[in-house]
Amino acid sequence: MLKKLLSLPAIILTMLISIGCFGSYIDISTKSHLLAISLLLKGIIVFILPFIIFSFVLCGLLSLKNESLKMVLILVPLVCLSNFSGFWVSYMVAVPVLKTGIVTISKFDVSNVVSPAWDVPITPLIKNDIALLAGVITGLIGNITKAPAMDMIKDRLNTAANFVLKKVICPVLPVFVLGFITKMQHEETLGLMMREYAVLLGLVGALAYGYMLLVMFMMSGRSLRSTFAKFRNMLPGVLIGLFCMSSAAAIPVTIAGSEKNLKNPNIAKFVVPATANTHLLGDCFAIPIIGLALMVSFGYELPTVWHYLIFTLYGVVAKFAAAGIPGGSALVFIPILESVFGFSAPMLTAVVAVYVLFDPIATSANVFGHGMFAILFEKVYNRLIKRSEREIS
Repeated sequence: MLKKLLSLPAIILTMLISIGCFGSYIDISTKSHLLAISLLLKGIIVFILPFIIFSFVLCGLLSLKNESLKMVLILVPLVCLSNFSGFWVSYMVAVPVLKTGIVTISKFDVSNVVSPAWDVPITPLIKNDIALLAGVITGLIGNITKAPAMDMIKDRLNTAANFVLKKVICPVLPVFVLGFITKMQHEETLGLMMREYAVLLGLVGALAYGYMLLVMFMMSGRSLRSTFAKFRNMLPGVLIGLFCMSSAAAIPVTIAGSEKNLKNPNIAKFVVPATANTHLLGDCFAIPIIGLALMVSFGYELPTVWHYLIFTLYGVVAKFAAAGIPGGSALVFIPILESVFGFSAPMLTAVVAVYVLFDPIATSANVFGHGMFAILFEKVYNRLIKRSEREIS
C-alpha cells in the first residue's frame, strides 16, 4: 500500500489537488523560483536525453540482431499510417459536430504570467534526431559486422542509460513537475480551459484517448482488464506530458511503461525514442479540430474530403519536422493551414494561441500514443516477420 501511495501518478495527482486548493496562498516569488527549478531540471533532462536515446536505440537494434533493418523498414510506413488515421478520425467525427454550431472560439489572453526567477540555459551537445540517427546507423553497422566489441559496448551503454534513467531522472520528476503545476494554477489555465473551451477541449481529449484506447483494446485480445493494465503502465508518462507539456521529457518513463506492455522490452527501447517527435497522435486530433472549429468561427466553409486529403498528406510529412517545444507542432502547420485552407493572419494567430492552451492535453495524448504505437508495432512486426520466417522454414 505504501508503495502505491508513493508511486509517481499518486504523487503528481496529490500535488495537483494540493496546488489547486492552496496554490493561491503561495506567493509569486516562490512560484517563480519553483518554475525556475523545473526549467533547470527540464534543461538537464533534455541535455541527457540524446545519450539515453542513442543508448536505447543502439542496444535495442543490437539485441534484435539480424532483424534490425526489418524494424526500420516497418517503422516509417507504420508511423505515417498511424498519423494518417488520426487525422481522418478527427475529420469524420469533428465535421458533423461542428455543423451543429455548438462550438465557438473566444479570444485567449493570459495576464497573470509567471516568469522564472532565474535562468540557467542548458544547450544539448547534440540534437535528439542526430542521436537517434547515430543510434540507428551504429546499430545496423554492428549487426552487419557482428564485431564482438559491439556487445561489450551495448552492455555498458545499457547499464549506464538505465542507471541515469532510474537513479537520476525518475527521482527528480515530482520536483520537475511541481513548478509547471504552480504556473498553470497561477495563470488560471486549467480554469480557462474548462470555462471557455470545455466543449472543444472535451472533443479533442475524448476523441484522442477514445481512439487510442479502442486500438489498444483490440490489440489486447478485447480484454478490458488487459487494456486497463496497459494504460496504468503508461499513466506516469501521460501525467508528465500533461503537466510539463513535453513528450521528450517523458521518454524515459514512457520506455519503462512500454517495456511492461510488450513481450520484447527491446522493442520499447527502440520504438519510443525513434517515434517521440514523429508519431504525435495527440496533435493529429488537436490541430485539425482546432483548425476546423476556427473555420466555422470565421465563416469559412468546412473542407471537402478531397480538400482535407491534401491537408492530411502535407500533415503526415510535417510530422517529421515538428519542433520539440510547447506549440511547436502548431507552428509547423501554419504554412499548411495558410496554403491549403487559406487561413488569414488572425486565424493563424488563433490556432497557435488555442493550441498552446490545449498543449497539456495534446502532449499527454502524444505520450499515450507512443505507448500504444509500441504495442501496435510489436503486433505488426511479429505478424509480418515471424510469419514470413515460418513460411521460409
